Amino acid sequence: MLKDLGTPARGLVRSAGLPREIRRRRAILALVILASFTLIVLDARRSAGSPVEPLRHGAAAVFGPLESAGTSARQPVDNLRDRFAEVDRLKAENEKLQADNEKLTTELRSTDYARNRAAELDRLLKVAPTYTITPARVIGIGGAQSFNHTLTIDAGTADGVRPDMTVLNGDGLVGRVVRTTQGTATVLLIGDRESTVGGRLNSTMALGFVSGRGDVAGSLDYKLVDLRARPKVGDRIVTWGSSGNAPYVPGVPIGEITTVTPNQGTLGSTAVVKPFVDPTRIDLVGVVTGPPARPPRGTVPPEKGGG
Repeated sequence: MLKDLGTPARGLVRSAGLPREIRRRRAILALVILASFTLIVLDARRSAGSPVEPLRHGAAAVFGPLESAGTSARQPVDNLRDRFAEVDRLKAENEKLQADNEKLTTELRSTDYARNRAAELDRLLKVAPTYTITPARVIGIGGAQSFNHTLTIDAGTADGVRPDMTVLNGDGLVGRVVRTTQGTATVLLIGDRESTVGGRLNSTMALGFVSGRGDVAGSLDYKLVDLRARPKVGDRIVTWGSSGNAPYVPGVPIGEITTVTPNQGTLGSTAVVKPFVDPTRIDLVGVVTGPPARPPRGTVPPEKGGG
């Protein structure tokens, strides 16, 4: 009986004390809010005698070293992040510079090639200024052809190119056309063993024949018609021309004499000629497809009147 009566008594005490605890907590909260508001008002005056100032200094003294330590500890991480960002930036910049450099190099190479071709065309027109020239580009050389020393050009019958036409470039005589298609032509080089060209000495106007040796350098042999004539080292040779300008037109430079050897047991001598045209560096050529547009320079007009 006493046990049963005691239990509700304790419950009543707890229930009665609960409102007092709540009132006490509310009073403490109100005091804290009031104190905080008072401190805010006093600190807003920013005076040297502010009661908050010692607290601020104390907090700075306590938390300042901690903040500095945290900043020092975080600094390597920040530096590492900045380093990665800088590496990425430099890598992107380097790739852009490489791309720009490759583009400029390509443009430079193509510009040099265009400049060289323009110079070759200019020299070509100077070599044969009086003839109708069809420019062409070399697209193949030797090997696949039936001749030893030949090249293929990208001009054919559609461009007015026919067999037995003279082919030259800005340095001199290249050879003659031996066969054609509509869009291409095969040229027999003067260095081929089957090639013979009539050549004239510039110095004496003596006539002779230039024959190919069939070697890679394209060296030529020169024999004069007049066995008593003596060619000299340094003499230059030009074509004397063929009947109807086929296969060779007159006046095209062939080469320069490098050595002269007397023929054993016979009169005359044989000269070795270095061609002006390097057979390993031929690109732009011209095919003489028409007669002179005007009389060649140096032509002596016929005398008027008789005797």
